[in-house]
Amino acid sequence: MLRIIDMLSAWLENLGMEPLNLQVILFSTVDADELRGFLDQLGLKPVSAHVGFDVLESNRRNIVFEYAFKLGLKYVVSEPDVRLINDLNACVKVAEKINSIGKSMESYGLKFGMHNHAVEFEKKIDGTPVYDILVENTDPSYVFLQPDVYWIYYAGYDPCEVIKALKNRCFLVHLKDMKDKVSKRFIELGCGVIDFKAVVEVCESSGVKWYIVENDVPTMDSIESAKFALDYFKKEL
Repeated sequence: MLRIIDMLSAWLENLGMEPLNLQVILFSTVDADELRGFLDQLGLKPVSAHVGFDVLESNRRNIVFEYAFKLGLKYVVSEPDVRLINDLNACVKVAEKINSIGKSMESYGLKFGMHNHAVEFEKKIDGTPVYDILVENTDPSYVFLQPDVYWIYYAGYDPCEVIKALKNRCFLVHLKDMKDKVSKRFIELGCGVIDFKAVVEVCESSGVKWYIVENDVPTMDSIESAKFALDYFKKEL
């Protein structure tokens, strides 16, 4: 374990980052107290965890909440499979489930967020994106939104307009770039077609607290890709 800590510490130092806002990627795979101690030694502050919606619908949800609480998380994020939604009634029922999950984790001091991919915008009911219906029918007291700017752009929507409409309801935002509108491939942050200066400006006025940078398919070594993104974020945004 000490060797792993030394390696990670060196990696973080090489990135030149202040290790405060990493999304938890080891969630539930090790004992919560052990993981928290490990992160404490690295000086890392875990913020959020992305959990399968099926788990949160099940009787295992309280185990997840307890684990997140022990880690000191503020946010748990998920998304329903909207491909299974075929009409307005079904969509509203899913929103009710989301509200229920959010309300049930409140006693643990956690906030529940809904993530998105492109399908939430592409799938429509009577001309209205499923995403908009879910937003309208979820309770801001229990549910926030975690917009993913790449997938919003992929679906043909303006991330800035979506985030503006979610003002004070989106605390976390996923930032990742698109190489071009034709291939829609992933690319290092700042090297593609998404206007991140505009996105961050809107985020700052909409209540966003944390930015989570992603690159599903980096074009360089993954550590170098992370450093590239951090440098871009610090220098340009």
